[in-house]
Amino acid sequence: MSSIRDVAKMANVAACTVSRVLNGTANVSPETRMRIEQAMKELNYIPNELARGMFRQKAGIVAMLVPNIRHPYFSSLATFIEDELYKNGYKLMLCSTGDDVEREKDYLKILKSNIVDGVIMGVNNQKPEDYEQFEKPLVMLDYFVNKDIPLVVSDHATGGRLAAEEFIASGCSYVLHIGNEAETERVISYESHKVLQETLEASGIPSRELDIKWNTFDFQGYLELAKLILEKHPEIDGIMAADMPAAAFMKAAFQLGKRIPEDLCIVSYDGTFVANTNLIELTTIHQSLQEIGRVSVSVMMKLLQGEKLEETYIRIPVKIKKGGTTIKKD
Repeated sequence: MSSIRDVAKMANVAACTVSRVLNGTANVSPETRMRIEQAMKELNYIPNELARGMFRQKAGIVAMLVPNIRHPYFSSLATFIEDELYKNGYKLMLCSTGDDVEREKDYLKILKSNIVDGVIMGVNNQKPEDYEQFEKPLVMLDYFVNKDIPLVVSDHATGGRLAAEEFIASGCSYVLHIGNEAETERVISYESHKVLQETLEASGIPSRELDIKWNTFDFQGYLELAKLILEKHPEIDGIMAADMPAAAFMKAAFQLGKRIPEDLCIVSYDGTFVANTNLIELTTIHQSLQEIGRVSVSVMMKLLQGEKLEETYIRIPVKIKKGGTTIKKD
């Protein structure tokens, strides 16, 4: 494998000149630059990106922490974020924490080094002060730390209201909504459950929230849980859940002989590809993952360039996409 010294020898320049050309800091003649580039081509020399990054104190890498990369929401969002970063000349380092507090803490310790330039946080298991003391640019995706650390999040309050209004219009009498057991007042997605419940109660419709961990179930696990719930609680005629458990409830309902949407209405929350993979398309509260990815990367680029942010709490609009799992009113 060729080294920077081999390039310098062939181009008849000093190794430090090659290094400065690679890092964009050299003031050399066009002829010298052409000789260096020709030597690199002939020797098939590939610069060490990490070494170049350390030299410039810039890695050209942004990390993203997620609780579970198998979850359709996070895998889809990571794809959009990677695309946006690449457009801006950066690479993505994806870290899946398993929604584990200690694993997340270990990742944060590693990322404090010069490995990455900034971190987009899709997890929230640490105390606010742990994020405040991180020492590198952070963009939070669903967790409010303080007014100085930017937060990009869907308008979950509107999402909860739209879902409740759909259940009310469908004539539901008892609604179950599946949440994440890590959700607190600082986790903004909690607003969807809070507003859903308040809106339903205002119309005299009882509801119940069931909280589970992101990494507890795969689809089979969700399916078994859904069958158990529907068998034990036949009074439930409305379900709100993320796309994967929502799809599992649909399958479980069919297996138990229930009709969709006559016996059970389902509203999924996210709008990933999973919502469109069933014979009946799910009615969905659609989060624009592409827009979340675009805005979070845009905010990160401003932080890395030292620009002042006009706003640090950015809400991305949601909308309802009606499918065949709620009753369509004329």
